[in-house]
Amino acid sequence: MDVSLIEAAFARIGVTVRPVNEALSRLKDYDFPAIMLPGDRPPLVILRKVGWRMYRVYDPLVGVEQNIDARTLGARRVASFLCAFPNFENVQDYSGHRFARSGHWFWSVIRGHTLSIWYVLLAAAFINVFALAFPLFTMNVYDRVLPNSAQTTMWVLAIGVALVSIFDLLLKLARAGVIEFVGRSIDFRLSSALFDRVLNTPMANRPASTGAFVSRIGQYEVLREFVAASTLVMFVDALFLGIFAYIIALLVGWLVVFPLIAGVIALGMTLVVGMLSGRAVKSALAESSARNAVLVEALTSAQTVKASRAEGQLLRRWEAAVLASSHTQDQLRMLQSVATNSTAALSQLSLVGIIVGGSYAFTTGDVTTGAIIAAMMLSNRLIAPIGLIAATLLRARTAMEAYQTVDSIMKLPDERPNRQNQTQRVVQTGRMSFNKIRFAYPGTKVFVLDGISFSVKPGEKVGIIGRIGSGKTTIGRLLVNFHRASEGEVSIDGIDIDQYHPDDLRRAVGFVVQDPELFNGTVRDNILMSDPGATEERLLTAARRAGVEDFVSRHPQGYDMPVGERGMLLSGGQRQAIALARAMLVEPKILFLDEPSSSMDLATERQLIKHLETSMTPDQTVLIATHRYSLLSLVSRLLVIDNGRLIADGPKDEVLTQLRSRGEGA
Repeated sequence: MDVSLIEAAFARIGVTVRPVNEALSRLKDYDFPAIMLPGDRPPLVILRKVGWRMYRVYDPLVGVEQNIDARTLGARRVASFLCAFPNFENVQDYSGHRFARSGHWFWSVIRGHTLSIWYVLLAAAFINVFALAFPLFTMNVYDRVLPNSAQTTMWVLAIGVALVSIFDLLLKLARAGVIEFVGRSIDFRLSSALFDRVLNTPMANRPASTGAFVSRIGQYEVLREFVAASTLVMFVDALFLGIFAYIIALLVGWLVVFPLIAGVIALGMTLVVGMLSGRAVKSALAESSARNAVLVEALTSAQTVKASRAEGQLLRRWEAAVLASSHTQDQLRMLQSVATNSTAALSQLSLVGIIVGGSYAFTTGDVTTGAIIAAMMLSNRLIAPIGLIAATLLRARTAMEAYQTVDSIMKLPDERPNRQNQTQRVVQTGRMSFNKIRFAYPGTKVFVLDGISFSVKPGEKVGIIGRIGSGKTTIGRLLVNFHRASEGEVSIDGIDIDQYHPDDLRRAVGFVVQDPELFNGTVRDNILMSDPGATEERLLTAARRAGVEDFVSRHPQGYDMPVGERGMLLSGGQRQAIALARAMLVEPKILFLDEPSSSMDLATERQLIKHLETSMTPDQTVLIATHRYSLLSLVSRLLVIDNGRLIADGPKDEVLTQLRSRGEGA
């Protein structure tokens, strides 16, 4: 079992887990509850100690709590535990000040792997030290072994270098393993945090363009690749440049100026390339966003594109985006190529300088042949990392831009309240009210709802009618807190809906949209999405009440019939029925139906009305926004909305009579 998954799950509910390797009998009372990981069998949850050598245990496989004696649990054997305790990051003192530890989405994850990072740095340091072995071995062979025919000395040196090479290999393998583990762990935590924030961002804070938003999220891949790469190793190599230069100076004296000059020039070129690439990196990210926006729009609206014969227009937009992106990418590749090839040329010139200068120094007896060869080998070791620095700097600029993009997403507000500081509210009766509500969608100044006020009693069945664009659907969106009212208050059971956790609110308020979208999978998968733990009986009951059973029963695969991506294998009416079943599965206190039969034929609509008549319970509050007169048979009260204002409210028959007298209809 992956412990990191358990830790991440607990972190989402504000609980921290601490790994403990100890015998159960030695755990203290404050260590419970704890998850016991036996290793050879499924985990157990040790809730508390209930007596002498007796523990209260929850077995997830059985699903019940029971008392188990210590002998059965193997209390004296050392085992692995995950002890849970509250996360006090948001606990406040009596004066209201908050004790908040750093919880940055990126740096807190990096800090969690500090020890592993130090292991990588230490291994990189030893690997750089081992890199000195072969040049020094070569120097001793040429200067001492060959002139003196000291074969025994050569074998001793060779065995030593062989051992160093073996240790070097083992260290590199261990370092690669640690880097892979750390990268995988960081990737899981960061990607989970990012997707969690995307899912729980209020609708009002989402960008208008889905394609551009997808591209912004995709920048995480750039950041992930940079973090997962051996970037730390490169920095350690850079720190050893001075050590290599010092050793070259010890071996060949003033000849060290050749690799030093080459290194300084290469480093300067690298910095210049890094500065020049900044604007190109920003342009590349923006162009990638534009290209993805075109792609997502074309794929998600394929039928509309074909029906409108807009393939040519979209193709031209795509080609323009690709050409712009290709031009910028060419600039980046050229800059990187200049830096890399220049570094290689400088390395060769450095070798030429050492050889030419070394020949003069050799004739004067200042250096030996072996020292010249060793200096040449170390010169490559000195200059080569600078080429890597050039490539890494370019990647670092790209990664920094990606980091800022992802950081802007992570800074989006979270619609979920802080559970530590808020009492959990649960909808009890389903009484709801709108009090002087005014609302305009983000980016617009026109109020879709303008001063609307009404109340609905528990169990009341209310119809909402009005012209297209009058604000009927917006009432449902405000009711489930997809958007917050610009002015006024929406309350359920007399409590402002902002005080409800979104999960609790949307479990109590079933909102079925006019054009529901399904997820790739089966009918069963899509119905159970609102409650994956629902029993088969509840699934079938909800399906019958929504009319899903009528078409599923005729399919050979039954509830395992595929729905296709976004439900494209089903008709609009079938998608609406599945969405209705999904809402009914949790038996909400309030049910808001937005044009529930807009995609149904008359026969299917009659079946839906029949199912709704028998399935709506007396204590369930129901609101139906519709243009269909037939659906009004389900309600006893009507609200009439016109241009965002409530112009009529009362018993259904009276309101319809008023509308007929004005020459209007439902």
